[in-house]
Amino acid sequence: MVIDIHNHFFPQSWPDLAARFGTPDWPSIKHSGGCKATIMLGDRSFREIDSACWDPEVRLENMDRDGVDIQLMSATPVLFAYERPSEHALDCARLFNDAALELCSRGKGRLLSLCQVPLQDIDAACAELTRAMRAGHRGVEIGNHVGLRNLDDPGILTFLQDCAAEGAAVLVHPWDMLARDRMPNYMMPWTVGMPAETQLSIVSLLLGGGFDRLPASLRICFAHGGGSFAFLLGRLENAWQRQPLVRGRSEHPPRYYLNRFGVDSAVFDTRTLEFLVDVMGADHVMLGSDYPFPLGEEHVGALIRGSQLAPEVKTKLLGENARTFLGLPAEPHVTEPRPSGSGQLTYSAYLRVPELISLQHPQSSPPHHDEMLFIIIHETYELWFKQLLHELDGVISSFRAFEIYEAARLLRRCTEIMRVLVEQLTILETMLPTHFLAFRGKLHPASGFQSEQFREIEFLCGLKDEKMLRYHQPTPEAYASLERRLREPSLRDVFFETLAAMNLIPDADRAKAIHNLYLDERNHRDWIDVCERLTEFDELLVSWRLRHIQMVERTIGVRLGTGGSAGASYLKLTLDKKLFPELWEARTLLVE
Repeated sequence: MVIDIHNHFFPQSWPDLAARFGTPDWPSIKHSGGCKATIMLGDRSFREIDSACWDPEVRLENMDRDGVDIQLMSATPVLFAYERPSEHALDCARLFNDAALELCSRGKGRLLSLCQVPLQDIDAACAELTRAMRAGHRGVEIGNHVGLRNLDDPGILTFLQDCAAEGAAVLVHPWDMLARDRMPNYMMPWTVGMPAETQLSIVSLLLGGGFDRLPASLRICFAHGGGSFAFLLGRLENAWQRQPLVRGRSEHPPRYYLNRFGVDSAVFDTRTLEFLVDVMGADHVMLGSDYPFPLGEEHVGALIRGSQLAPEVKTKLLGENARTFLGLPAEPHVTEPRPSGSGQLTYSAYLRVPELISLQHPQSSPPHHDEMLFIIIHETYELWFKQLLHELDGVISSFRAFEIYEAARLLRRCTEIMRVLVEQLTILETMLPTHFLAFRGKLHPASGFQSEQFREIEFLCGLKDEKMLRYHQPTPEAYASLERRLREPSLRDVFFETLAAMNLIPDADRAKAIHNLYLDERNHRDWIDVCERLTEFDELLVSWRLRHIQMVERTIGVRLGTGGSAGASYLKLTLDKKLFPELWEARTLLVE
């Protein structure tokens, strides 16, 4: 498996951004006939490109020619729009993120993508990352700075923590190169500025204490071989050891952090590549080509294949390390070789069925027959929880766009998923209490009490309880995700904010506002439909809790839960929890 993690795309077309936002010098594309085009910045030519940027068939032909199985595409940094108002940059990010996924959809399973985000606005960046990841992106490409803010900026560190929580791979790409006024000629911003910018970003993150504050689970890679970092590491290490001022906020010497990040192989010289692997380690260098641009690798992978590195090291650089970086399964993503590009995406490959059905690992020995059912039921719950989070985030986005009908449509889907979750408990009740007790002791201290995604659904909807975070401390990624949900507006918040923005809340009494909607059904049918769907979702969640209690009592009686809770007694305390109490209170206000 050969995976190229650093290559770029442009859509074949996109809206006129200058007209869309009323400001000049936005990127546009000007086709010149055939397979050629020019990227323009206002009236100025920025870069000549060809159809390899937008045509998946051309990409696949070139990938077959070079023996590349998968490309991980990312936007060209000129599209980042970090210097623009954040709402414009967010709109731009969504536009090109969706375009990337559309291109991937025509890539026969061989094209993956990284999203872009409005990094000048951390809240908006985190929200778009979540949307993009749930839409199908594998991670995010970011620039190495935002204006004067380097990667050790507290806001950018918060975003990187969110990337770790989302499981998003991060590719840092240099852009907006320093000292441009001194490098007007000979393409020196690319040959000199890019390596310097990348060196700057790594050193600022390292000496700024970033790696000491970021979770070890963060998967981050720096483009262009990490720039000049590996070749100046000795200078940096010497300064750190001899001058306390150099140490900044880092707790350890620079070499200590080499296992916390990766670099790509785009250095264009075999001896340089071999030195880079020697410094960074064979597990931290990945194939990156900068395809399809003129300064990219002409035949992708040729540098690694032609080096004097050991065969097992070449295997790591060509694909194994990228699998880890992207969180891909150990088995090949493409299940059959595609030497001619004629292979078809199969049902099994698309759904990753072999990996999916290999995820059940009973703890009992020998495995008890019913433990398989217990595992699959709970794994299915987690898949539905993932879908619920995806849909509920979509509801929030619809509210913010004042698309009330769409919000109601997605909420209907949420209620139907909740019905499935309630009925699923019936299957668990086919298990005899004695059969569950036969393997229950192996589950300690794991517990449904610790389902991070269910807790995230509660937090997202507005049922936030900071005390519950302690149960998720053993899982740093989940803990960070829940912390983010705690601080960002909930579905309940956004619901009422949207009502207020539409002048449908005349005073501070939210229940009264809902009451007024129902009294004017003719003019507020979409909103009433939303209210009914939210109430139904709330009701079904209570039904799920009640069925859960009954199932627990039927199976283990009044025993303590495996996670240390009071079992069914604890669950009964949750029955009075309402996600949207104002919707229930409004019903009391209605008169006959």
